[in-house]
Amino acid sequence: MKVKCDYCGQMISDAEPTCPHCGAANSKMQRAAYGVPTTIQELRDYCICHNLPLRDMRVFIGEDYRGAKAFGIYKDEASGHFIVYKNKADGSRAIRYEGNDEAYAVNELYLKIKERVTEQKKHQAPKMYNSPNNSRQGKNVSSRLKKYMIWRIAVIGIIYIMLMGAYVIISAGGFSDSPSTGYYSYEDSTYYYYRSDWYRWNDYNNSWTKTYDVDDVLEDNYEDYYESYSWYDSYDAGDFKDSGYYFTTSYSDDSSWSSSSWDDDWDDDYDWDDSWDDWDSDW
Repeated sequence: MKVKCDYCGQMISDAEPTCPHCGAANSKMQRAAYGVPTTIQELRDYCICHNLPLRDMRVFIGEDYRGAKAFGIYKDEASGHFIVYKNKADGSRAIRYEGNDEAYAVNELYLKIKERVTEQKKHQAPKMYNSPNNSRQGKNVSSRLKKYMIWRIAVIGIIYIMLMGAYVIISAGGFSDSPSTGYYSYEDSTYYYYRSDWYRWNDYNNSWTKTYDVDDVLEDNYEDYYESYSWYDSYDAGDFKDSGYYFTTSYSDDSSWSSSSWDDDWDDDYDWDDSWDDWDSDW
């Protein structure tokens, strides 16, 4: 998607880290990949969806945790900055990122979580399949595993359909007194309501911006200003679905998670082990 450079006004790709015309940083660069969480809430939901035991993993999302051996992300209300941190074994803190770019901050912790889950999978697999109990039952393991996988796929499929159905209903405004997802026109400005947040079209930057100071008239009487769920060429605003705020896929669409069975249930017999984490490093 093309965006306007904040400094020279030229149209550039949102994938460019800097403007090729003037060299200024591209504040609208889309760092997050397709289907990857871009907000702290989305990252938390993502991990819950994949059954990751965050407390056992020593991962604290949306929390300024001060204990030793921890990874985390939170928003500092005083500065408005998003902070990604690692607390080392001795309790000292290393800051991985501090700034206004929530998507970038979330992506930093997201990549670390993926890295650590990969390590856990490598260490857990030998324990599960090389135990004495499994050796004695070698002939039956394959058969039981196949039956388990068929059962698991069926259950996950049913749950997924139910969750997606509920999500569609909620996104369309069902079961809620909150505004419906879609476009709103208020006082010569175009707004978009999405996942409990308001966004406003900025004519100067030709981009969508999350807004926290929505007029009470719009919030209290949103039905009077609702336009539609879909975008039309006649709107004096870009398509919200082209913005970095729009989460385009379900959580299971990130192939790097699904192909590696990231959402496996964690066996109670095998605790999360942090022995292969280097807690003395900065990251």
